[in-house]
Amino acid sequence: MKCLPLLFLVVACGSSSSKTPDAHLIDAASTIDGPVDTAIDAPVDAPADAPPNASGTHYHYILDSLSWPTTSNQARADAFDLDNDGTLDNQLGQVTSTLTGQGLDIQTAQDQAIARGDVLMLADVQTTDLATATDAGYTMYVGTNPNPAPCSSVSDTICRHHLTGTGTFDAAATPRDAQLIGSITAGQLTAGPGHLSLQMTIFNSTPVTITLLAAHAKVTPTANGITTGILGGAIAQSDFHAKIYPAMQTGFAAVIATDCTGQNPPGCGCTANSNGATMIQLFDANHDCAVSEPEIENNSLIMALFQPDVMVEGQMALSAGFAITGVGATYTP
Repeated sequence: MKCLPLLFLVVACGSSSSKTPDAHLIDAASTIDGPVDTAIDAPVDAPADAPPNASGTHYHYILDSLSWPTTSNQARADAFDLDNDGTLDNQLGQVTSTLTGQGLDIQTAQDQAIARGDVLMLADVQTTDLATATDAGYTMYVGTNPNPAPCSSVSDTICRHHLTGTGTFDAAATPRDAQLIGSITAGQLTAGPGHLSLQMTIFNSTPVTITLLAAHAKVTPTANGITTGILGGAIAQSDFHAKIYPAMQTGFAAVIATDCTGQNPPGCGCTANSNGATMIQLFDANHDCAVSEPEIENNSLIMALFQPDVMVEGQMALSAGFAITGVGATYTP
């Protein structure tokens, strides 16, 4: 198994940790020559001013592409400054660009899941004007019940029949994230922070739904679609252990079963230069021609590249960013 140099792990990911402002203790009961004026003084735990609400028309879309960064330049382009330290954050993008450089094809499985309707990500833009607005909103839902069916038959290898701009869908009851609030300037909506729920597939795994913390969106919506867009945020470590690592293991197993015979380690009968051969080479620590979930979680490359890099919402998390496009869709809400 080839060794990876340490320099390989030092990627331009903008790793940082935010600083929590000092808390200010307010003695609401203290007075000067008289009682507290309850009509003027707010209680200690009064909330800050509520964020503005979006207004206007709801424009509905379904994402017809979600692109994983495959180069460091793409990772930087699909990034936001999540912890306000002046550095763009997209460590997961650097991870996927690194794995792509090692010969692993991550994008094809995501494209196929979208084409076949295994992944249905509905987007909502609310605004008074698609060109200029100060109170616009963006949110997403997991879709169900696509009509027309994504594939015309079991032999349909192209599918995508639900992505023509006229498809109808149902929005799943959960998750339901509050809108990201922002503004539109010159036709581009910039909104956040907040939460966004995204569906992703890791190689040939069943899609998983993860929540982006401190999420931001920068999209160009039209009446008929989202022509360009970037979604970014941070993934909590709990999502990695509960969702992403298990999905990677099932995806790896499916690929290895296709590309390898499972005999004669360490080569394991894998087709030369296949994804399965790369997975065996990188992750099969005990040389049994399979990759277990612990072998993934304890892999030195994975541990180094998936190291949390931002402090958001009081926890360390891994920054992520993706490029998206969308087409028109009909659904409620």
